[in-house]
Amino acid sequence: MVNNKDNCFRFRVSVVSLPPDRFDFSDLATPSRTEALGGEPLSSTAEGSVEAMQPRRGPTRSVLAALAAPGVGSFFRRRVLSWSLLLLGFVIPLAAIAVAIIRRQNITSLVLDTTILLSVQIIALLFVATRVIAVVEVIRSRTEGSPRRLASWVASVGVIVLALPAMWSVARSQDLVDAIDQVFVTSGSDDPLSMNQGEDGFETILLLGGDEGPSRSGLRTDSMILVTIHEESGRMAMISIPRNLSQLKFPPGSAMAQEFPNGFTQLTNAVYTYVISRPEIAASYTQGNLQPEVVALASGLSYSMNLLIDDYVLINMQGFADIVDALGGVTMTLAKEIPLPKALPGSKTPNARSIGPGVVTMDGTTAIAFARTRKADSDYNRMGRQREILAALTAQASGTDLLSKFPRLTEIISRTVRTSLSTNEFGGLVDRVRRGATIKESVGLVPPLVDTGNPNYADVAMIIDALQDALRDNIDFPDA
Repeated sequence: MVNNKDNCFRFRVSVVSLPPDRFDFSDLATPSRTEALGGEPLSSTAEGSVEAMQPRRGPTRSVLAALAAPGVGSFFRRRVLSWSLLLLGFVIPLAAIAVAIIRRQNITSLVLDTTILLSVQIIALLFVATRVIAVVEVIRSRTEGSPRRLASWVASVGVIVLALPAMWSVARSQDLVDAIDQVFVTSGSDDPLSMNQGEDGFETILLLGGDEGPSRSGLRTDSMILVTIHEESGRMAMISIPRNLSQLKFPPGSAMAQEFPNGFTQLTNAVYTYVISRPEIAASYTQGNLQPEVVALASGLSYSMNLLIDDYVLINMQGFADIVDALGGVTMTLAKEIPLPKALPGSKTPNARSIGPGVVTMDGTTAIAFARTRKADSDYNRMGRQREILAALTAQASGTDLLSKFPRLTEIISRTVRTSLSTNEFGGLVDRVRRGATIKESVGLVPPLVDTGNPNYADVAMIIDALQDALRDNIDFPDA
């Protein structure tokens, strides 16, 4: 009896002392609880152990971590891959966002830089690709039998949700690159638009508003404004040039000077149309990709007024109306009621017979009518309204507006605006205005200051010199 008990005791001890990996339930007559319930058989863990009692964790949490910061879920398995994914898919995009926030005051310059736009596209593609690689690695690294269905569904939905805005940014940035190629034309050199000597320390840009549109043949530059900027202080002034300014003179030896030795016989707003309709004259004003008719007009203004003109911006009226609409309108405070003309042919909406007095928010159609009307006062007062609406629109356009409405603005600008400014110059000018730079002075070359029918251009040059001196010395210009 003693021997039997001892043998039995030794048998039990030997069974208990077997290592866990020696258990084999396949030969037992009674199936395991898991198999009896229709589940998968236990693979290598003893039934009833602590590990077997715990529910199996799938890779869902790791997938979510990989979507948020690719590489985190694989850090202890593949160090090199993990660091690479984390750098390309998380650190670099985060750094790009930080740079955009820090330099938000120069946001226009950033989004007009084609190198930065290409970088945005690359970063967006890496943002998606790294997350795809990360979630695939996480799911494939799980042990056999680990539940993957939910994780795969989460991974698919998460990648799609993150990919949509990334692909949208790629498409929009490429649209902007294409628009930049169309809008920003170049002469092929850094020379000013016109070579006449002017005041040192100033940059002067010629803004032209054309009346091209439905039911109108050709283009006349009814709106001509010189924006002169004191480069050191950033102070700006606008000089309105009347469309009916006469006897514009051109540099000796130029094609237009030979054609009109005593000055242009038509109104100044007809120079553009005259040159574009005569290919032999236009050919002599060719400068790279610049519009020769604008170069001819700038050369005449520069020579007549002894003013160096660096660049130009040309926009047609309907394009300006579309830009106003895209930015949500423009708000101004009017001192009196302003009667309005009929809307331009092709306008999207009719405009009222009059607006004001008081605070008025204008859509594009009304803004163009406000800038064009001569019913309220005179052709010369109209130029003052054009300067006012331009200043109000640029001051009210916020960086958020520019970013959120870029797709629409890009489409409008690409078909209605041309400029010899570089993207850096244009972006710097817009950002300067948005940061609060205001038009310090504004003057129109109109009676009684200037006799537009028989102008003395030496006096005009003196007026402009005095205006620039006022900007440099930060004093009021008496004729503004």
